[in-house]
Amino acid sequence: MKKTLSTLLALILLLCLGTATADQKVTLPDSRYSLTLPDGMEYDGPGEGSDDARFAYVSESLGLDIQFFRESDSKGATLQTMTDVLIAKGVDAAVYRISGVDMIAYRVTDPQDPPQKGMKCVAYVLLDGEAAQMVCFWYANQNAANLSEKIISSITLE
Repeated sequence: MKKTLSTLLALILLLCLGTATADQKVTLPDSRYSLTLPDGMEYDGPGEGSDDARFAYVSESLGLDIQFFRESDSKGATLQTMTDVLIAKGVDAAVYRISGVDMIAYRVTDPQDPPQKGMKCVAYVLLDGEAAQMVCFWYANQNAANLSEKIISSITLE
């Protein structure tokens, strides 16, 4: 009886853990690329201005705000050209291969936020056909920064 009860309890715990970490797969705008976001990220819809994100996912408890952009690359800019432009503007940027996908990674801070209290951003740009996809991770603390690395590493092409 004890063994059956222990087995049943272990099974219930496994089922509860499985539902507590219900990651969600999110497709980049008009793309076949997707990322896996952790449980607790909430859809925040599209931005309202012409330069706003196509959509965002946010979590105050995680200290993370993820914005998704897609811009036309009709002139055929390369990742290296984009990186060179960012570097010329004083941005620390480089091309990396993450989970088999070449992309630019760069960091910025919001100039309107106070230096010690404002969120910081790590952004990634990848080419997707005749478009450039940009995923911006605004993070409030080191745990959220670490989580952004895990999320971008989950990128897959469907």
